[in-house]
Amino acid sequence: MNFLPVVIRVIDSHTGGMPTRLVVAGGPDLPGSTMHDRLADFQTRHDAWRRALTGAPRSAPGTIGAVLTEPERPASLAGLLLFDANGPLERHPGATVGVIASLAHLGRLRPGPVQLDLPAGPVEATFLLDGGVRLAGEPETARAHILFDGTMVVEADDPCGWGLPPA
Repeated sequence: MNFLPVVIRVIDSHTGGMPTRLVVAGGPDLPGSTMHDRLADFQTRHDAWRRALTGAPRSAPGTIGAVLTEPERPASLAGLLLFDANGPLERHPGATVGVIASLAHLGRLRPGPVQLDLPAGPVEATFLLDGGVRLAGEPETARAHILFDGTMVVEADDPCGWGLPPA
């Protein structure tokens, strides 16, 4: 049986020592009208994505994975699922800053307020003219640096590529 490789566009960013890998194209289809529904689907049907994006050999220890979805709320720019090698994350300030910087890098965001929907609720931030990000409720402005914008290819039938032990 022939399996086509999965081609994923990712942007890797770095915020204060924290790497974040954001899937911007080619990610899994996540149905559901709420972020909780999408997270449940991600966990039950797409856990291999979490392992492929945050595990060896493709990522550094501590990498946070992120997948964009359609927003849940009309005022939000996008929905966002965050996860690490151990499972889903409710929130992560450094990863959120990295995602906002990545969205600006893509031209999807201009300076000003932005809201992202997470399963734990909306996150409000301000993207600043100087490229900094101020998260609501956080005292400091943070910056993320884009490290990589490109494609990641995972062979569909390669268990190691999806973070699984070899059979």
